[in-house]
Amino acid sequence: MDSLFNPAVMLLKRLSVALLTLVLVGCSISTPNQQPVLKNTDQTLVDAHQQRLDSIFRWQLSARLAIIQRQTNERDGLYLDWRWQRQPDTRQQLRFSHPLKGQLATLTMLPEHAELTLEGERYQGDNAEQLLHRVLGARLPLDELSQWVLGKVTPTLNQRQFISGGRLAAASVTRANAERWSIQWFYGDAADPLPQQIQLQSAQLLIKIQMNEWQLTPSLTAQPVTQDANTL
Repeated sequence: MDSLFNPAVMLLKRLSVALLTLVLVGCSISTPNQQPVLKNTDQTLVDAHQQRLDSIFRWQLSARLAIIQRQTNERDGLYLDWRWQRQPDTRQQLRFSHPLKGQLATLTMLPEHAELTLEGERYQGDNAEQLLHRVLGARLPLDELSQWVLGKVTPTLNQRQFISGGRLAAASVTRANAERWSIQWFYGDAADPLPQQIQLQSAQLLIKIQMNEWQLTPSLTAQPVTQDANTL
């Protein structure tokens, strides 16, 4: 009798392992090696790179998202489909999904309000940060994240550091509630104009966004590789 059920048992075990592996892959995002930070920032290179990023008026990002509770090391892994545009009007939408559970939530951000769809319920608020805090109890730096994910410099960023080509490598920001976040940008190679990964860390959370695929309008070509003598 046992021999009749062994193939089924083995199949179930293999399926369980496969599903567990899928979940772990979704949650695990390794940190890339950081490129050398410039000792002295060439503002001309920084300005030129920022101008290239400013030329983008529409983009779509497919990414993996890991959220880690630093105190307990609890981890959540999600897939992220992120669409942003400033023409013909400014709007962005983030769709969060899970490899096993499907789509979990959609966050739509417009200049006048934000809307969250979660488990069939719809919530609205004046902006995304206040909305998520009210619904989920989470304080996340969403207002400028669409710029940071490109590697754009915003006025709120302090202690900025750059790597070759004038690309943003590290910075910190203090939010209105006095919560401090440190941010790191990682690039695939010296010619990549956009980050491969961005990490945001506060006292409570570590958020990793691993970029899988960019679609840009207009598209960006790889920038020329220059030899920087002023690296640490």
